[in-house]
Amino acid sequence: MLEYALPKVLVVDDDPAVRSYLRQALAPLTTYVSEAANASDALAAIESGDYDITLCDIWMPGASGFDLLAMAHQSQWDMAFILITGQVKAESVVEALRLGASDFLLKPFTLNALTASITRTHRQLLAAREARQYKGSLEASIERRTRDLEAALRQVELNYRTTLEALVLALDAREHETCAHSMRVRAYTLHLARLVGCPPAIIPALEHAALLHDIGKIAVADAILLKPGKLTTEDWVEMKKHSAAGEQILRRIPFLKPASAIVRHHHERFDGTGYPDGLRGEEIPLGARLFAFADTLDAMTSARPYRPTPGFAAAREEIFRYAGTQFDPSIAQVFLEVPETTWQKIRDEVSRGEAGESHDETPHEDFVIAAISDPLQ
Repeated sequence: MLEYALPKVLVVDDDPAVRSYLRQALAPLTTYVSEAANASDALAAIESGDYDITLCDIWMPGASGFDLLAMAHQSQWDMAFILITGQVKAESVVEALRLGASDFLLKPFTLNALTASITRTHRQLLAAREARQYKGSLEASIERRTRDLEAALRQVELNYRTTLEALVLALDAREHETCAHSMRVRAYTLHLARLVGCPPAIIPALEHAALLHDIGKIAVADAILLKPGKLTTEDWVEMKKHSAAGEQILRRIPFLKPASAIVRHHHERFDGTGYPDGLRGEEIPLGARLFAFADTLDAMTSARPYRPTPGFAAAREEIFRYAGTQFDPSIAQVFLEVPETTWQKIRDEVSRGEAGESHDETPHEDFVIAAISDPLQ
C-alpha cells in the first residue's frame, strides 16, 4: 500500500480572484497549493514541480485547459485533472473524458463540491498509482520466477543428460566400443536430421534414441555380445531381441518414453525386411530411418576385430547401393550430398570430447549446429 498523504495541487485560472479563492479553500485539504495564470505558466510549473492534481479552467486566453489536458494525456503525466468551466457542452465533456479528465466543476461551485471533487480525485489517483506499483512488482516477481524456473529446467535437463551418459557407460562396461559408437551416432543423426528438415519437436527424442539405441543389449548374453567372430543363426535370434528389450527399458522412464519407438525400430529396413516388426517405408518412424544412415556410417568407419575399417567412401557406396531397400531413398539423396570431410569433422569432434579435450557438455552437438550453417560443407 502507498502511504496516504494530502495532495499537492496546482490551480490554473486567468482570474486572480478565482486563484486566490481556490488557494484559500484548498489549504486545509492539501500539502500545498501553487497557482498559474495560464497554460504556459502551468506547463512550466508542472515541469519543475511535483503535483498530484491540476485544477484548471477550460477557457483561458491563449492555450485552453483542453490543450493542457491533451498535453498531459500525450506525455502521460502522473497527475489527475479537474476541469473548471462556466458552461458545459456535451462534446466538451466527451473530449475531456477521452483525454482522461477526472472530474468537472461547474461555476459557481460550493466549497463542499470542491472538497468532494478533490478528495474523490485524489483517492482515484492513489488507487491508480498503487495498481501500477502492484503491476510492476508482479511483473518483476514473474520475471524472477521465470528465471528461477528456467534455471531449474536447465538443471533437470543436465540431470537427464547425466542419466543418459550413465546408461551408455553401463553398456560400455560390457562392450567397450558402445559408448563412443553411441556418441558418434548421436552426432551423425542430429546433423542429418537438421539437413532433412526434421521437426524440432522430435529432436530430443531422436537424440535420446540415437544415444541409447543399443541399451537393450544389456539383455544379451556376454557370450554372444562379446563374441570375436561372426554370429551364428542362433546367435542372431538372440541378438535381434535387443531392439524390443531397449524399447521396454525406455518406456519405463517417462522422459525417455518418446524415444522408445525409435529404439524398437532402429533395425527396420525400408523394403520391409528388417526387424522386429518388418515395417516398410514410412511405416518406420522418421527417427529410425534417419538413424539407419548414422549407424551404417559409424559401423563402416570403425575398426572391428574381425575386419578392417572400410572407410567413409565405402559407407557412401553402401548407402548409394541400398537406397530404397535398406535406406529411405529421399534421405539417402541428402546424405550423399554431404562431403566426407563433414562426417569426419563430426567424428573427430566427438572423439575429442570423449578424450576430455573439450569441456563442453555436448561438443558433438555444438559442432553439428555450426556445421549446418552451410548444410553441405
